[in-house]
Amino acid sequence: MAKRDNIFKASNSNDLPFSFNEEVTEVFEDMIDRSVPGYKSSLKLIENLGKNYYQNNSSCYDLGCSLGASTLSLLKAVGKKEGQIYAVDNSMAMISSCNSKFKNLTDSNKIDFINQDLEVIEIKDASVVVINFVLQFIDSRKREGLLERVFCGMKKNGLLILSEKTHFDNKYRNQALFNLHHSFKFKNGYTKMEISRKRDALEGVLITDSEKDHRQRLSKIGFREIRKVMSNLNFFTLIAQK
Repeated sequence: MAKRDNIFKASNSNDLPFSFNEEVTEVFEDMIDRSVPGYKSSLKLIENLGKNYYQNNSSCYDLGCSLGASTLSLLKAVGKKEGQIYAVDNSMAMISSCNSKFKNLTDSNKIDFINQDLEVIEIKDASVVVINFVLQFIDSRKREGLLERVFCGMKKNGLLILSEKTHFDNKYRNQALFNLHHSFKFKNGYTKMEISRKRDALEGVLITDSEKDHRQRLSKIGFREIRKVMSNLNFFTLIAQK
């Protein structure tokens, strides 16, 4: 069972900017499940889409793999087919946890967990690439460059699965969905103080794009068949093909 997230309780919070350190790693499974509506559905979606789009003897990438939940979905999608899964994260705490948690899979060379910044990772021969609630944590000026390298490293008809938190141009819609998301976290056991403290910690760390921005960026790079396949409050999943 995942350790309970109590990081932002008044007595525990250190008022520092949010980071994927050892403290967050320990509670991350609980944190994301209680904070991101539709998270578990996104994992099932990755598995189902992966089964349809994975090309034999190719590679899959989970960019920003955290504790490997999306990686496991890719593994289920690939099944007994030949290929390699690369799971990449710049948090050493996350990668260390993955190497311990999935030791039998890393020993068999089916999955390779890599501690590296996404801004420099090289994508090769990929038929499925997953970026699950990660792009929002990357410097806005570097997002297009990352997606360009993903596109260049993908096989023809390869699939990008991109899940993100988003914002809207209409301030009233933004506020309405902000309130609903706040209620979602409150009903999942977070106090109003915890929600407020985490929001302050994420200020300037998590920066959202609008759905229009995402679509325009992907289209500019050369992706086609850009479709929204899931939406939960102010979170959504887009897919795009090369």
